[in-house]
Amino acid sequence: MERQYRPLRDDFHVTAAPGAVRRAREWVVDITERWGVPLSPEAVGDLRLCTSELVANALEHAGGECRVAVVWGDGVLRVEVADRSRRAPLMLAAGDELPSGRGLVLVDALAGGWHWRPQPGGKVVQFAFPVGADPVGRRGPVAVAQGR
Repeated sequence: MERQYRPLRDDFHVTAAPGAVRRAREWVVDITERWGVPLSPEAVGDLRLCTSELVANALEHAGGECRVAVVWGDGVLRVEVADRSRRAPLMLAAGDELPSGRGLVLVDALAGGWHWRPQPGGKVVQFAFPVGADPVGRRGPVAVAQGR
């Protein structure tokens, strides 16, 4: 009998409140540590920042709540943030003179890319890191699977 492999997955609900983004990013790091995901200290820092950016965007622009999922499988750690907005995320150019709005630029640079997809009642925005390697933005892009 062949053993069936299933990626590890965990998710949680986040509601806008003081400290919500901090709690979300620490939850993501804690779950990867419990699973034993081999991430360098630099990759953990990048994971914290990318998670913070996506969760903050969802809380600010998509109704004050979101669902965060962490998935580890096939050599990739993926973080997905689902919200109730159907609007496509907007990545502003680095040279724009706005005081904020560059979170996706950071995610794009650190995670080597990001992806979004519509879903019933909203959308999912995600990024991925290869596991057991140097920080992603320093290695190049990782394909972020669609529809998973």
